[in-house]
Amino acid sequence: MHAAFWLIEIARPVPEVVAPPRPDTVSQFMQRLPLAQRGPLIRLEAQDHYLNVVTTKGSAMILMRLGDAAQELSGANGLLVHRSHWIALDAVTAHRREKGRDVLTLSDGSEVPVSRTYRAAAKEVGLF
Repeated sequence: MHAAFWLIEIARPVPEVVAPPRPDTVSQFMQRLPLAQRGPLIRLEAQDHYLNVVTTKGSAMILMRLGDAAQELSGANGLLVHRSHWIALDAVTAHRREKGRDVLTLSDGSEVPVSRTYRAAAKEVGLF
């Protein structure tokens, strides 16, 4: 009888350990913005030690380096296109070449330059 007890204990299924869901990187980034400006990202623009974060609901300035923001948003559908600009890919509405330079027009009407350093990456994702 004692041996049967051990068999039952061994045969009992072990509960599966499930890792907690990984928080959405864009949602984490949005926590830095005032509630009124939280919406789909359009672009980030570096201005000194601050970032101008532009969403479909407006813009806000936050204290953060562009490189840190781009790294935090690495899982988002966006791309660094200049040392001062990160854009959401679905916000791009047009591309043009002006005096040998690439310029993207975004859904908020802003125009963002694409530097030579980031041109290959922008071309690879189909921006032009």
